[in-house]
Amino acid sequence: MAESKTTFEFTHFYPGFEPRKFWEFHVDHEWYTQSDIMIGEVALLKEGEEHPSGLGAVRKLTIGNIKLEEDIVGFEAPNYFSYAVRPGGMPVKNYVGEFFFESKDNGLLLTYKGSFSPKPFGTNWLFKYIFSSRMRKMVPIWEKGYKVYHKL
Repeated sequence: MAESKTTFEFTHFYPGFEPRKFWEFHVDHEWYTQSDIMIGEVALLKEGEEHPSGLGAVRKLTIGNIKLEEDIVGFEAPNYFSYAVRPGGMPVKNYVGEFFFESKDNGLLLTYKGSFSPKPFGTNWLFKYIFSSRMRKMVPIWEKGYKVYHKL
């Protein structure tokens, strides 16, 4: 029997945001950790190719009692960033998150896609709701972080 896969997606438009500047903010794990705006901490366990957070990097994300390790599996500045959560960090299997950054109408169109396989069969709807809601709550936090990071 094939394993079921659940996906979700959302987009948000940030008027006046520049994709390259958003990218710089998005991949700066040191600023993320030092900031009192962003949630949690990001530690680099292994540097990636051509950039510390680049392809092949391994990051540890800590948010309260939640500790996740992520492999950076996509890194195409300034348009695409993707990570895969290592086993054991989430109540689902094979979680992959993808960020797409597109210049549009004098701003930034951010698209986030998440996919996973539920561990307990039949819980896909619940975790889809939880993960989608959590990522959507980041929209105003990313906006504030971008503005502080670039002193706007």
